[in-house]
Amino acid sequence: MRIVFSGASPLTIITAKTLIKQGHEVVIIEVNKEKIDQTCDELDCSFLHGDSARPAVLSQVDPKNSDILFCLTNSDQINIITSLLGRSMGFKRVITSIEDTDLEQLCRELGLEDTIIPVWTMSRHLDNMIRGLDNINLSTLLKEDARFFTFTAGEEDAI
Repeated sequence: MRIVFSGASPLTIITAKTLIKQGHEVVIIEVNKEKIDQTCDELDCSFLHGDSARPAVLSQVDPKNSDILFCLTNSDQINIITSLLGRSMGFKRVITSIEDTDLEQLCRELGLEDTIIPVWTMSRHLDNMIRGLDNINLSTLLKEDARFFTFTAGEEDAI
């Protein structure tokens, strides 16, 4: 798959490393040239210096031949604008990250279905931990593509 990231955030770097290791083609768009210079030696991917919220910049990564656009900058507004632009330019899937929970409804109204809110994700994980739902650290047991899912079924779920 060809995957494009908007912003060279810590989440981008960690995710890009994983995806590159799995054989995906990765492109990172970053407005800060110094950040590109600091990061380019640790990642075997392409970098584009520019503002991903600008059509002229985003079009340079060939949206119609790219599978996913991750919008992971430190700015909710840039992430939302880039997501809308990316969707209109032909990315097959657009994933938007926002920090401000008040913007979730706006993202829904704009049709940004794949919106992640990291603080809520972490909050759910911590809640699961204190309730004992995540009491085994499986990261040492499972590697690469393995996934572990749990769920609780009540009597009302019986067939």
